[in-house]
Amino acid sequence: MQNVKATGLALWLFAGTAMAADAPPFTGAFHGTGRACSGGFYIREKTVEWISTFSICKPSRYEVLARDSTAGHRRIAVHIKSRSRQCLYEVFEAQQSSTYGWNINGYQSLASYRNRALPDWRNSPLEERLILSCPMVRLN
Repeated sequence: MQNVKATGLALWLFAGTAMAADAPPFTGAFHGTGRACSGGFYIREKTVEWISTFSICKPSRYEVLARDSTAGHRRIAVHIKSRSRQCLYEVFEAQQSSTYGWNINGYQSLASYRNRALPDWRNSPLEERLILSCPMVRLN
């Protein structure tokens, strides 16, 4: 009986993994305004790009760190494979805040992204811990 349960659980986990792998890629074009956030964030099937006033992150391949496809609260976090010379960020996170509103965050390192929830990290005055957070509107 336990073998049947274990086999069923394994098949269920495999099916869930296959469905996640078969999920359509998250894509979109976003527009921001304001001094630091003016510009666009573009996530495509294979590349991501963020052009803003102070940071120019040219198209780069990426790996998905986290993804949530819940309607009305979609979220994706990606780690870029190569950073252009004028790009200040290594990890990008796009999180839906309303029907058309999104918050796009830029993290300077993978460690910054992973430690973002720590209270002493979030409010730290250290430059390498600074996070760019931009409200944006999804264009498509």
